[in-house]
Amino acid sequence: MDVMVTLFILAVMIIFFIGGWLRADLVALVGLVALVLTQQLSPVEAMAGFSNPVVLMIAGLFIVGAGLFHTGLAERLGAGLIPYAKGSEVRLFLVLMVTVTFLSSLMSNTGTVALLIPVVLAMSRQTGTNPAKLLMPLAFFSSIGGTMTLIGTPPNLVAAEALRGASVGTLGFFSLLPIGFAAAVVGLLYFYVIGNRLLDAGEVRSVVVARLPMPELNIYALTLTKGHPLVGKTLRDVKWSRDGLIVLGEKRKGIAHRLVTARADTVLYEGRVLVSGAEADVRRVARQEGVVVEPMELKDVYGKESGVAIFTVPSDSPLIGHCLSESRLRNDYRLNVLQVIRPNEEIAMTRLKDVPLERGDMLVAQGEWGDLEKAGDETHLLLANERVTDVANRAVSERHQLAAGLIMLVMIVLLVFEWVDPTVAVWLAAIAMVLTGAVRHMDVAYESVQWSSLLLIAAMIPVGTALENAGVMTWLVTWISESFGRAGPVWVLVAIFVATMVLSQIISNTATAVLFAPLALSLAASLEVSPVPLVVAVAVAASLAFMTPFGSPTNAMVFSIGGYRFFNFVKVGLPLQLIVAVVAIFSILSLFPF
Repeated sequence: MDVMVTLFILAVMIIFFIGGWLRADLVALVGLVALVLTQQLSPVEAMAGFSNPVVLMIAGLFIVGAGLFHTGLAERLGAGLIPYAKGSEVRLFLVLMVTVTFLSSLMSNTGTVALLIPVVLAMSRQTGTNPAKLLMPLAFFSSIGGTMTLIGTPPNLVAAEALRGASVGTLGFFSLLPIGFAAAVVGLLYFYVIGNRLLDAGEVRSVVVARLPMPELNIYALTLTKGHPLVGKTLRDVKWSRDGLIVLGEKRKGIAHRLVTARADTVLYEGRVLVSGAEADVRRVARQEGVVVEPMELKDVYGKESGVAIFTVPSDSPLIGHCLSESRLRNDYRLNVLQVIRPNEEIAMTRLKDVPLERGDMLVAQGEWGDLEKAGDETHLLLANERVTDVANRAVSERHQLAAGLIMLVMIVLLVFEWVDPTVAVWLAAIAMVLTGAVRHMDVAYESVQWSSLLLIAAMIPVGTALENAGVMTWLVTWISESFGRAGPVWVLVAIFVATMVLSQIISNTATAVLFAPLALSLAASLEVSPVPLVVAVAVAASLAFMTPFGSPTNAMVFSIGGYRFFNFVKVGLPLQLIVAVVAIFSILSLFPF
């Protein structure tokens, strides 16, 4: 009876995973609760997944990845190779695929693809190459790159922890590198010989733009020396707004690294007051007040608490038809609008307050990050390219690229030489990312963690325990051993590789690895052979999902952007799947003999 109940719950979970009617993490949690309510799992067994080292390690890796992303280090690594792509379509393809393979071996596959999609589209425009020829391979090679290192993809961590937990072996940081490298080489040859011809030149449906550059702004610093008559007065007292100046904040002596946001009651201190306005107005005020004026750069108004963002006025915004002087942006949200950008019309700074806003206007606004986000939400303003939090994270973190790179390097060294536990190594790196400012603060660290992925993994780990408790694992081990065992462990490896690969086309690769890793251990014990090749086969096969657009998040990301149809993935992905599978199996057998 227990077997039927457990299999029924698992079957329903898989059906919902495939159907996509509910979020995968919700399906996993509901299934976990159902297993507890039907007494297939004890509450202690059900909670075991949430304390599993794999879950903790992946959480830390999300934070480390955020440090690489927010500092711009990952983008710099990717963009640095782009000049070498010019000259031919083959060279462009090669450089992009090598780049995505390398980056995805060190950070999230999804983050890598999201980072490179704008690069692909930009390079496609420059070279006249159809992006559809590049986007699907981009997704595929991100999956291949993930197989190269221990931290490249969650199934690798699941496999390593399964071996460590059973005290039957371990995987080093680069243990899987030869397998991933061989798969990447074969993949490149496949696309060069035939894959590129199988790719239909679809019409790109979505437009993905790179970051919108900030326009040139007139920003100046007025320096107040000790004893100056303005020191001690408030901004309300000086009334510089009447002279056409917008006060952005103060960089006070002693805390010059921090921008104190300007308010009407802000008291002026010795230091520099940052203002925006027409150059003639700024210099006139400087002469009147007897202060030194110097031009500043946009980066000088960015800080941990405040910065600049570009908003677009949509058709449903209540600001349409109203002047900035009538809007609530200054009084309610404490924002300074530094510039209004309107197609085919140049709006002078002296007219900013009196120009009625129109649909499509772009507002360059300065203020505290929280106020910028609140204003966007409540006035229906749209970020021109990315979330306020992303702008804030990048603005603060970009100066810490060197720190992020060194932290990543130290983490890799610790993982390679195993001087500390892998989970400890990852969390040392995650904490260092926050302490050095590569990740802006702890709230950003929490936001960078993909909690849905962690919940999915933590909820699926006990499902394997339920299958063991019900005897399903024993039955599967017996069936596979009897069906393939007589032919030798090699055919058992082939069977488990194919089964894992097929299931990973329709459900999460992590969930697939969590289900099959215990099965691989049990099979190895039954056959009295080393479990390492079987568990490695599970890890690699779970990451190779090329046949459907929903086999991995990266496939889904490029599906609509590339204008592909479902059959495009079958036509291009199936041959690649089979070729890479053969190469991977031979590589596993060569590296990890029974």
